[in-house]
Amino acid sequence: MPSINAENNPDDPGSSLSDEATESDDGALETSARPSSRSRRQRTPRRRRRRWIIGGSIAIVVVALAAAGGWVAYQALQAQSSLEAAQTSVTEVQTSLTSLDVATLQKSAAAFAADAHDASVHTNDPLYRMAEMLPIVGKNLTAVRELSGSLDQLGSQALMPVADFSANVTPAALRPVNGKLNTDLLTAGDTALANADATIVAQQSTVAAINTSGTVGQIGAAQKQFVSALAKAHTEITSVRSMVATVKNVLGMNGPRHYVLAFLNNAETTALGGGPASLTMITVDNGAISITAQGSSQDFPTNDGAVRPVDQNLINIYGTGINSTLNWSTARPDFPTAGQTIAAWWQKYKGTSVDGVIAIDPIALSYLLGATGPMTLASGEQITADNAVALLLHDIYLRYPESQIESQTDIFFADAAKTIFTGLTTTTADPAALLAAINKGIDSGNILAWSPVDDEEKLLGNSPLKGVLPTDNAKSTVIGTYFRDVSVSKTDFYLDTSTDLTTNVCQNSTAPTFTATVTLHSTLTDAEAAALPPFVSGAKFKGAKFSTEIFVYGPVGASVVSTAAGDTSVDHSVYGNSEDLGRPVAHFGVDLAPGETNTVTVTFSGASGTYGPPVMKVTPMINAPAQTMTAPGCG
Repeated sequence: MPSINAENNPDDPGSSLSDEATESDDGALETSARPSSRSRRQRTPRRRRRRWIIGGSIAIVVVALAAAGGWVAYQALQAQSSLEAAQTSVTEVQTSLTSLDVATLQKSAAAFAADAHDASVHTNDPLYRMAEMLPIVGKNLTAVRELSGSLDQLGSQALMPVADFSANVTPAALRPVNGKLNTDLLTAGDTALANADATIVAQQSTVAAINTSGTVGQIGAAQKQFVSALAKAHTEITSVRSMVATVKNVLGMNGPRHYVLAFLNNAETTALGGGPASLTMITVDNGAISITAQGSSQDFPTNDGAVRPVDQNLINIYGTGINSTLNWSTARPDFPTAGQTIAAWWQKYKGTSVDGVIAIDPIALSYLLGATGPMTLASGEQITADNAVALLLHDIYLRYPESQIESQTDIFFADAAKTIFTGLTTTTADPAALLAAINKGIDSGNILAWSPVDDEEKLLGNSPLKGVLPTDNAKSTVIGTYFRDVSVSKTDFYLDTSTDLTTNVCQNSTAPTFTATVTLHSTLTDAEAAALPPFVSGAKFKGAKFSTEIFVYGPVGASVVSTAAGDTSVDHSVYGNSEDLGRPVAHFGVDLAPGETNTVTVTFSGASGTYGPPVMKVTPMINAPAQTMTAPGCG
């Protein structure tokens, strides 16, 4: 059978794909499966094109995933950096809240809020959120996002409102206006703290509930650290709010409060500066401050017995006058003792309960007048920073006949107290300068305060305002030198004093020694002494000499080794040694004629223990005491 050739038909759509037909040995037709060369040429580019499209698409996906992964990694790293920065700021916030450091609080709160918000923004990126669905890594990303969100809320809803409020706490805002303190500021501050605390408590619970199982260790550790930090912040804010509540009571926001203001007379020296020359009752009612009563020394008799019981040891050291003579109520270097006694005097003879006692002397008044400027007394004369000390502690006693000095000076002191008090509560002086003057008076021991309410007394902390000696030597090793006039005179205007301390405490803490040499010098001349009225020179010695007691308090736990007087030709007494406030006390008496000088010396031996750097304390005198120290190794 002849072979049949199938001719390609260009019009046949399948002709280009036809196989070549051949006749087999048995005559059957066979078709080859091998494509034609033309067909092969046509199909190869198409296959290559399909492979390129698929491969390219996969490559694009791989690159996109890599880019997305890199972007998510970038966001995570940025969030981590912000969270670490926020963690540092938390510590600063805690410290500033505790210390009430407004400037640091504002700075650290703003830094925390910015860092926390930045972390929240990074972890809320859309690709970041999508990546949370990935196995393993997703749990870590979710935990970091939730942690960042809580901290963002903490920054914006808690810390920043408190920081913003703190910007309003300025010296100007704290200054009385027309005799009234800004109680609205205190209320607003308490509200800000309460709202912040609510946010802190809520976010502490939220952070604690974040599921960190299956996450890397750093995330779980960060969670625990922030929970702990939030708990501490809650504790600190609770403490501050408790202080605010106490201040509200002090300012009479929960009912009127009554405080005795004692004006001390440094011309008749006692340990804390001087005996009270006059007492004034200050009433504070919802921030409004007013004088409601006054009393002179004549209102408090000296022969009517003790106004309150005290430990027999105090009587042994200071005599019965410690609790039966108003002028000696400040004889012990411990203002809580003086405050209780002054309050007892007022309550016994004036009948009003006392919520606290504040003491101030003319030296502190001179600081305040430096800030406020001169004030005009009822007499028409001005009292200024330059003349306050001399006017109140010397000149006034020379104005009147002997028979009128006591009564006229009482009137003068009462007027001066009222004028200065009114001036301070209505002044428009620079508040920063006024605050600096108050702080100067506190630091120098010329302004003191005491409260019978424990929470209010705690507000004073370790401030010099409290008027106490440390109960141990850990932070500082205090040696105190204190004086008391026993001439019944007003002549300490003419007394110069100095103390020299030598100690090896910084080289030998197992058996340190402390030697204090105290020098007293009368600057009076015989002519000046003869011209003084008896009320000033003292009826006891009639100007022939002036008697001063010296009490040297050694370090806590020490003992007196030796005592001596320098010039035995000058009248003196070594009364002996005792113990008070956990300290050894060396007690001397020196009688100086006009122009005379004498010294007394005491050496203390300390027990083995921890000693801070040596510090010298002394009675606030009209003429500032000179102090020198030799302490090898103390730096």
